[in-house]
Amino acid sequence: MSFIDLLRLVPRTLGSYFRNNHFVIMFSAFLLLMIYGYHGNFDLLRFIIPKWTIPGENVCCRAPIIPGLAWDRELISFIGGAILLVVVPIVLIRLLFKEPLSKYGLGLPEKGKRWTGVFIFLFLVAVLGPGFYMISGDSSMQGVYPFYKPFTSVSEFVWYELAYFPFFITIEFIFRGYILFGLADMHDTYVRENPQRNNYFIGFGLIIQMLAYTMWHMGKPLPELWGTPVWGLVTGIFTYHLRSIWPVTLAHWGLNIFLDAMILHRLHILF
Repeated sequence: MSFIDLLRLVPRTLGSYFRNNHFVIMFSAFLLLMIYGYHGNFDLLRFIIPKWTIPGENVCCRAPIIPGLAWDRELISFIGGAILLVVVPIVLIRLLFKEPLSKYGLGLPEKGKRWTGVFIFLFLVAVLGPGFYMISGDSSMQGVYPFYKPFTSVSEFVWYELAYFPFFITIEFIFRGYILFGLADMHDTYVRENPQRNNYFIGFGLIIQMLAYTMWHMGKPLPELWGTPVWGLVTGIFTYHLRSIWPVTLAHWGLNIFLDAMILHRLHILF
């Protein structure tokens, strides 16, 4: 093969990849995550907004971007992440793949599985709640969460946590929705040990989303970092079974509200 032929091989190879939906899903998801930045810091916004500082940084003395809103960086990260990692993939799903959003976990659990979804939500909250309470006393967790701490009232904290919800839609959808379901038919094997019970699945989508989710958390406090592969695998299995991200998303959001409240309580800031 000549050097010219080798050069021609590059666009031909890449072009073949971009005709494959699995590659488009992986490439777009990782590109969007890179734009969103390390832990959702949106570092690229520094080139657009000179006053930009990452969420949780210098909260006491940073210049406002949104007048009258002390936690404006956090809000921009939450809403901007949802636009980038939820809206953009939705456009790709509908216009490029021409598939229903329910295929990617954005619908309610399938009929016959909705009570299972409720039980999964309650199970996650009940089992992990004590663990979240314990790690709220960890100094490394207290240094990160909540991203904004100097709340002046309980009502301001409530508004902040409501604005926090899009962040959890973003995280659960991009990993447990877009990547998990988008790669579900790549090499999933449904193993049937018994016609009535003990059925399970093994899929590349489950592993890839867990690895991506864990890597996105690199640098986080150790209690959180070591919990991410467990959360990614277990909730990935739950979400795959339900065909819906919503029970896990609500549990994730609720547990983090509890974590934020407990940290503020331990630090004698608000509660």
